[in-house]
Amino acid sequence: MDGGSGIFTKRFPLGGFTMFASLALALVLGVPADGVTMKFIPSGAVAKAGGYMPIRCQLTGSDAGITKKPADLVAPRYGKLTFGSSDYFIILDEAPGKPARLFVDSNMDGDLSNDAVEWKSQKRGDFDFWMASAKILLNKEMCGLSLYRFDPKDPQRATLKDTVLYYGDFGYEVTLSMDGKTMTSFIAGQPTEKMSLSVDRNGDNKISTFKERITTGTPFNFTGTTYVLRFKGGQFSLETAAEKLPIAELPPDLGIGKKALPFTTKSIDGEAVNFPSDYKGKVVMLDFWATWCGPCIAELPNVKKAYEKWHEAGFEILGISFDQENMADKVKEFTAKNGMPWRHVYEGKFWNTTQGLQYDVNGIPFVLLVDGDSGEILADSRTLRGEQIVQTIEKALAKKKSGG
Repeated sequence: MDGGSGIFTKRFPLGGFTMFASLALALVLGVPADGVTMKFIPSGAVAKAGGYMPIRCQLTGSDAGITKKPADLVAPRYGKLTFGSSDYFIILDEAPGKPARLFVDSNMDGDLSNDAVEWKSQKRGDFDFWMASAKILLNKEMCGLSLYRFDPKDPQRATLKDTVLYYGDFGYEVTLSMDGKTMTSFIAGQPTEKMSLSVDRNGDNKISTFKERITTGTPFNFTGTTYVLRFKGGQFSLETAAEKLPIAELPPDLGIGKKALPFTTKSIDGEAVNFPSDYKGKVVMLDFWATWCGPCIAELPNVKKAYEKWHEAGFEILGISFDQENMADKVKEFTAKNGMPWRHVYEGKFWNTTQGLQYDVNGIPFVLLVDGDSGEILADSRTLRGEQIVQTIEKALAKKKSGG
């Protein structure tokens, strides 16, 4: 996440992050006692956790706390990176007409005269973008750290003109023992009192936003007992909750060859929609999208091409809009203007759209190709994105016609 740009997946904190990705987790049976253990990971935690939350470092003119600086600074500004109770001073020297330089006090001794890191620059459109990797001493180990900065002249990110963004590549492996089962999650960066952990409950190497997350301080039931996970004083604790909850449902299995989840609703025009039974004799693409979703709009030419080519042969589309409330007229106008004549469902519930929750959708566009007779899932986004969608529909129709 860039700390300042738009994103089209729902964000949730994961040791601080959102977003919307696949995490390395394990499920093992046979642990006798309930509880939580933590293991420090000095590097590689972001990949294990599947994401990070950028932290803001505000740049100022004050060098308080710095005992020694590089002698050749021209236009320095100062800041500090904070992880838990540890602070690491930085100096950013952005002299006009010269390459910017970055210094990070990796060992917290206040001497930055020998702490230069490689501050790489690249173009992003008309503006510059800088990034660096560094090491800091934390928990008696040298730990990975990444920093980046947007061009202070970029008007789209004016609020970040005095900011360096950073995140740690260190973190923790957190093991929860519950009802004789062990579930392991990974956190990037420092844990906080209010955060969430992701647990791959069904072992499919994916994380459900709605059914596989534990939020500290909030009761949950994954195994039969209702627990509350807390983080205080640098440690996690697992408590039996006074509130009793049913065991949370597992995420739906929407793999190819599995059955799509049926539903009944109304289209934006008020017509009854029965999915997938309305599409007998055809193949139908269930398309979760929104007028505000850039990637959805980018895919539209390919979707329209497939529809125009194969609609008469039995290809249909059912759109599920993730637009917000009071936007029905905008959705109608958008679909008419952009040549989208297929049926659309609109509730105005944003990420809480009924079918979105049913299908556990946490990022759009999200598409599934379904056989209208059997309800079998025939394809997903791996072959329904880009130009290949035309061939995917062709193969599905040919197979259906042949009775295969």
